Parts: sequence; structure tokens; C-alpha cells
Amino acid sequence: MLALKVTPRLRAALTILASLLVSTSLSGCFNAGPRFQAPLTLANPNERHPIQIEPSERTLDLDIYGGRGLSPSQRAELRSYLRAYAKNGSRLMVRAPSGGNDDKGSMRAFEDMRLTLRQAGIDSETVVLETYYVKPGQPAPLRLSYLQYVAKAPDCPDWSENVGRDPQNEPWPNMGCATQRNLAVAVADPRDLIGPRAQTPRSSERRDIVWDKYLKGDTVTGAVWGPGQTPLSEHATASDVGKVGGQ
Repeated sequence: MLALKVTPRLRAALTILASLLVSTSLSGCFNAGPRFQAPLTLANPNERHPIQIEPSERTLDLDIYGGRGLSPSQRAELRSYLRAYAKNGSRLMVRAPSGGNDDKGSMRAFEDMRLTLRQAGIDSETVVLETYYVKPGQPAPLRLSYLQYVAKAPDCPDWSENVGRDPQNEPWPNMGCATQRNLAVAVADPRDLIGPRAQTPRSSERRDIVWDKYLKGDTVTGAVWGPGQTPLSEHATASDVGKVGGQ
């Protein structure tokens, strides 16, 4: 029998050949499905089941009856509409009729609307005012509209796979879909799903006092007080602070 000397180069070649044979035999008995071939990033529910944020127009028509202006029920409806606008809306537009049979009533309703805007704390400079022409005899309501964002929840229709047995150990089609759908339905302001809100102005009352003491240099800026309501030194140790808190 001929003895074969195994050199390092031959050992590497045999290793490559063995791995090729194993992969070829496995490919003959393993049939990878489309879900196995999907990118690993689809395991993220935000990418697999995205929530669509779309702008939508919300309108309100206030009918004008004679020269009485807006009725109490219309004013209540308008206040509710403006509260929703102040919370989630942008670009409020008011369209007043012109050329109808009741210009006096239209002006009275328009003034009532402006008064309600001021009472709601909405600056008239941010409101777009327009007029639209109507023919005599046609209904001419006072029309308000603004844009708001709406979250469209994803559908979760595919429950065909048995999640109790998955040799591929891959995410199933509906993984995370219910969570995404619940989030889209429950979110108060869909704009929060687009990006963070701008920071609100800081509360500067206490900060201004401490900063003024720091600039003077002769007053302790610490807020921890010792016995007799005297301020502790700024170089006080943790044990000193603990004694004060234990009293």
C-alpha cells in the first residue's frame, strides 16, 4: 500500500473538498423558502410592518342662518374643533363666502369666529383667510380646514405558518405586526413617530437665582441646608448631607 504524506498544503485542500461535499449534499435535501432568503433586517418590526404617516385634511362647515351669526351649538363645535387643531394641526385656513344672499349674516358669523379664535389663544397672524364666491341661492357656509397627520396601521393577514415548529429559526411573517398596529391606533400625535418634538423653553426662575449667586461669588449656591436653616458649605461631604437628611 502506498503511504500518502499529508503536508499542510494537502491538509488545506482536503478541508476545502470536504466542506464542498457537505454543502452539496445538504443542498440536495434542504429546500430554502423565500422567507429564509429574506434579509435579516426584516426581523425588525419597523421595517417588516411599517406605520405609514400621511397628511389628512380635517374640515368644518358652519352654516349661516340669517344675520344672527353663530349659534351657541356652533360656537361649542368650533371650540372643540380649535382645541383639536391646537393639539395636532397645522396651517389653519378660514374661507368666508362672498356674493351670496346674506352678506350681513356672513360678516356676523365671521366676527364670531374671530372672537372664538382669540378666546382659544390662536394668533390671527397664523391663520390663512380667504373668500370664495357663491351664486345667489346657493348654500354658503363658513369653512375651516387644517392639516393633520394620520397614522395608517399595517394589516396583519398572514397567519399561515406554524410558529411552534420552525427549523429555519427565522422571523415569521406577522412577527411584531400586532404591536405596530396597536401603536398606530393608540398614538396621540402621529408626528411623534416621524421625529422628536422641539424642546420647550426652560424654566429659568431657580436657575437665574443660582446663576446670580454664582456671579457674585460671596453667596453659597447650594440648595442643601444644615441645622438652623443655614446653608452647608459647597465642600460638604456626603456624610454631612446624610446627617442633615436624617434629622
